[in-house]
Amino acid sequence: MKVKLLTFAFYRSPNHAQVEGVKHLRSFLRERALQSGDNGGGDDICVAGSLSEECGAKNKDSCGLCSAYSLECGVDRECIEASTCTESICDNDIANTREPLQCDPSGLSLTILKNFEYTDTDSGVTHSLVKLLGPSDPALAASLVITVPHGGSLKPDYIDDRTENDPTYCPSGGCRILADSYTKPIAETLANKFIQNYCKVPYLIINELHRSKMDANREIGEAAFGNAIAESAWTKFHEYINEAQTHIQTEFDTVYNEASIEGVRGLVFDVHGYAGTDWHNEGSDFIQWGYRLGKDSLDQNAVNNCPIDITSSSTRGSFTHARQMPDESLECLVRGPKSLGQRFNDQLPLSLASSMTCGRGLPSLDYPDPKAVASDPAYCADNDGVCHYYSGGYDVEVHERMDWYNDPSFHGSHMNTVQAELPRCIRFATDETR
Repeated sequence: MKVKLLTFAFYRSPNHAQVEGVKHLRSFLRERALQSGDNGGGDDICVAGSLSEECGAKNKDSCGLCSAYSLECGVDRECIEASTCTESICDNDIANTREPLQCDPSGLSLTILKNFEYTDTDSGVTHSLVKLLGPSDPALAASLVITVPHGGSLKPDYIDDRTENDPTYCPSGGCRILADSYTKPIAETLANKFIQNYCKVPYLIINELHRSKMDANREIGEAAFGNAIAESAWTKFHEYINEAQTHIQTEFDTVYNEASIEGVRGLVFDVHGYAGTDWHNEGSDFIQWGYRLGKDSLDQNAVNNCPIDITSSSTRGSFTHARQMPDESLECLVRGPKSLGQRFNDQLPLSLASSMTCGRGLPSLDYPDPKAVASDPAYCADNDGVCHYYSGGYDVEVHERMDWYNDPSFHGSHMNTVQAELPRCIRFATDETR
């Protein structure tokens, strides 16, 4: 399996040929086509991949386009490239990708750099609770930190169980205690494929404890319920992330943006999984990309909500540094052509064996509005009519700051972070689909 490097640097300007090539690719992937019915009702069908949308139910605009999710029906060919707000603003943006290198990865592998262990005094058994893996030599590092806070399966008796409704530690909505199944092997596969294709080794931080014992994506009280061993594991998890970030800062340096914010040249990629049982098809198919921007912030029907740069302060969202690089926009980084959601969309086949929408990005250029999708009965099966969208949690918030524990005001150095919520159609699929 080949994995293309989705370049996370935002410093190159695309040429016209590149832009047109990406538009052509996107046009192919969406299968822009108009099929006119003859039943007197004008059943114009908007096709995205092999999914059909009835335009009449989606309020076609004056160009004859389906307004929902940027799906084009093309009654007037001049309007095929007619845009949503995002498409208009990000028209000249493209995603820089790098083909796998012709390099020899032999001798390169993930090395255990740090391993936080605990020995049970009763049984004498030693358990590994948190691991930091990466290159044996910092010069071999990739500028990527992969974190897995909920993929562990270890349930030692010496750590009391966390419960869903503890009155001392749980918020009003309760605590989460279920693991994100298969996120650990997926993250390990991602790291190893990166090594094979680019001969660079990313950093990988794994919480081996089951979420019922410690939740590494919450503040320490809710995470550990006051248990000293769980608190130590939580601390190590976040210290290891920061240590990996510091190695990348040393190796790849920093750059100042137009707001004079110093940022490390790299990315923290926080891997999660969600059941999505409030969605149809036994769980949502979308990869939900979290930039600490909620559904309302990304609502394209709200007044003055596009571009989101207008309504989002300089410290809102997890791309505080990248958004203020020259010629960049938070709107385009989050749901434009070079957003992570759209980059994945453009690399996926039109359909996977499990679903036609499995792995599509939310938000992305194809699906720019999580609130619209989460409120659409075609996707959402929740009784109140609105399904949940994961906008990003504790990890991506605190580790955007290099001084993660002492810099709540964002004054210090930054590193861009993103949360990826993987659906069941990926996590419980075959290795080939993953």
